[in-house]
Amino acid sequence: ELLKRMTAEQKVTLLAGKSYWRTASIPELGIKALKFSDGPNGCRGESVHAPTHAYCFPCGSCVGATFNADLVFDMGVAIGKDCKTKSAGVILGPTINLHRSPLGGRNFESFSEDPTLSGLLAAAYINGVQSQNIVATPKHFLGNECEKFRRTSNSIIDERTMRELYAYPFQVALKLSMPKAIMASYNKVNGVSMSQNKEILQGLLREEWNWDGVIMSDFEGTYAQNEPIEAGLNLEMPGPSIHRGEALIQDIKTKKVSENQIDFLLGNVLKLIQDYGMDDEDAPETVGKDQKTEILIRQIAAEGIVLLRNQHSTLPLKPASSPKIAVFGSLAKSPTIHGGGSASVTPSYTISPLEAIQERYGISNVTFNAGVPIFMKIPSAPLANMRKTSDGAPGVDCYWYNGSTFGENLILHETLEKTTTVVIYERIVGLERRHCTRMSFILTPTTSGSHTFGITANGLTKLFVDGVHTLQHEGFDHTEVEYIMQPGRFEVCAEIVMQGGKDYTIVIDTLSTIAPPPPLPSFQIPAQATQVGFFENLNAPASDEIVKLAEQSDISLVFVGNNKEYESESFDRTSLSLSAPQDNLINTVSSASKKTVVVNMSGSPISMPWLESTEAVLQCWFAGQEVGNAVADILSGDVNPSAKLPVSFPTRIEDSPSYSNFPTDDNHELRYAEGLAMGYRARDGPKPLFPFGFGLSYTEFTASDLKLPSGSSTDAIVTLKLANTGSVRGQQVVQLYVDGVLKAFSKPMLEAGEAKVVTLKLDKYAFSYWDTAARAW
Repeated sequence: ELLKRMTAEQKVTLLAGKSYWRTASIPELGIKALKFSDGPNGCRGESVHAPTHAYCFPCGSCVGATFNADLVFDMGVAIGKDCKTKSAGVILGPTINLHRSPLGGRNFESFSEDPTLSGLLAAAYINGVQSQNIVATPKHFLGNECEKFRRTSNSIIDERTMRELYAYPFQVALKLSMPKAIMASYNKVNGVSMSQNKEILQGLLREEWNWDGVIMSDFEGTYAQNEPIEAGLNLEMPGPSIHRGEALIQDIKTKKVSENQIDFLLGNVLKLIQDYGMDDEDAPETVGKDQKTEILIRQIAAEGIVLLRNQHSTLPLKPASSPKIAVFGSLAKSPTIHGGGSASVTPSYTISPLEAIQERYGISNVTFNAGVPIFMKIPSAPLANMRKTSDGAPGVDCYWYNGSTFGENLILHETLEKTTTVVIYERIVGLERRHCTRMSFILTPTTSGSHTFGITANGLTKLFVDGVHTLQHEGFDHTEVEYIMQPGRFEVCAEIVMQGGKDYTIVIDTLSTIAPPPPLPSFQIPAQATQVGFFENLNAPASDEIVKLAEQSDISLVFVGNNKEYESESFDRTSLSLSAPQDNLINTVSSASKKTVVVNMSGSPISMPWLESTEAVLQCWFAGQEVGNAVADILSGDVNPSAKLPVSFPTRIEDSPSYSNFPTDDNHELRYAEGLAMGYRARDGPKPLFPFGFGLSYTEFTASDLKLPSGSSTDAIVTLKLANTGSVRGQQVVQLYVDGVLKAFSKPMLEAGEAKVVTLKLDKYAFSYWDTAARAW
């Protein structure tokens, strides 16, 4: 009935976003707006310029390492609840693309290289989210395992490989959870862009899998008007629309586009709006506060930390023994809690490993040295070192002016907590495209020496220190998306001799720029941004303090890893290696320390040339806002490590099966030439540094009484007896492989000395392969 009352204009309006995060409302028809929010590790809300605090959960690879679907369901429930504080009806997650190469820039956001593990965890996440009456949106469907040229790349995948590997996590997730929406990827698959790939969207997703939900484009991922409609793309996101406007309205009226197809697509959208639309479009975003959620984040992080090495039972490190601990590495104090891009979430607090270790072992027993910087782009000065010039309060004065004259036509005066201005997604009311910004503050360095300023900007920017023009950035001719995702590529720096404790007046003036034409017939983010960094004694030579602290300690903890400048959407990593100074830091510490434990914070595998010089290694991933407590729980033995690697760690990148065909080539083609022999399935390849499914414990387990199915049934039950033969309580992941491929898993908890019967269920797909000739399993 509603469709019959709608005009062509109204119908087209609802087939695309109205703004970046919302669809349009039509009050006269009782149609509400629908609000989306980025995920998948938290509900970020609408604003990037001033994001509302939200819970930041561990990244996908950390969640994958838990091998715990029940825990992931609870995570989905908590994220669904947090969505309500942001008035969002749709969360854009989970991400369930596979870790085809260890260098995939967005691997951290996905669960695993294995399709069964990915699919089962995705289903648990979706069921948890949707139990809260919030829509989950698995993404990016299909073949988005590489970020280079992702908007124009062509993933060339043979049919069997696609079915058994890259489509399979989506198939499992849809079968076990029925998400209400799904996001199509930017890339092409076998020559056809996914937002208009009728064979996959209509033929596979809707018809074969019998799924009836809303298919949305990845943001700015719709490249034509009529083809996506014919293929079954319900929503072009974001808005304002590029391809669903007046031209489409006319094509409907002149019968060039089938109105029946329009009504079919709109029917799915209307169902979604009816069930999940906004009751109040003006509802403010609020900050959730729930102790159970905070405990859950800590539990997921601890269950995701993999113990890779533990020589001579170096760990656990019991607080009762009052060990003298030396902590090294900036990540111990400022940990990476998420990767870059849409996974960026700003929590109301973060527990650092350093503060948690000090609390657990006593601050007098813990020394700290930041070691070496790991950033690509110089970070903003600490808030404690900055005061506004206007009133002396903590922070930065930021002034927005229309036009090109600083001090005239003021639109907004705001206080910032860091020296970054961004206009993206949302616009400042009244701000014209031609504008300028001025940041001003009083900077008080902590130390004396040669300190470094850095500027990244997409418009002409000048930095003044006490009125002296000290540094200038000319802007650049790349797209704003490149700037937002990879700002370190465009930084210019200058060193200035400064005195500790002295006040310096800093002024940063930026002119807006007009972006170049977008490379695609799609929406280009209208962004304007400036980032100014400050770091004290950046290039000072390493002191003897590191060696001295290591020698004086009973044990050294070295925190290393990556941050969102190294792992993010829109680009891939170029190497397995940590930055050279970090490898050197580990070598320096291990040569002087009695015992060395390395805690690595990366979302993907790294190389470990220093492995044999360490006593223990923890793979911590990007473990969310409770990372410090989780690390301390594992180090102290309060939690027995139970995580297993959800991805293979090769010794060298050349050992990865996809090495010769990753990343996308200069012809924008990405050949999945290794076929099924991806990750651990490449059985004849070189031995990995650490294999898929590997992870140590503080206790020991034995398995016995294995009972296998007999007969020709397509469904089967496998049982075994699992015993904890060690001295401490712990969980063990029982992994069941059929012909060398993971098909089921379970994670029981056992007290010391306890035994349980573990039951594993196998469906027909555990014994099936995709027959390309028959086009059937």
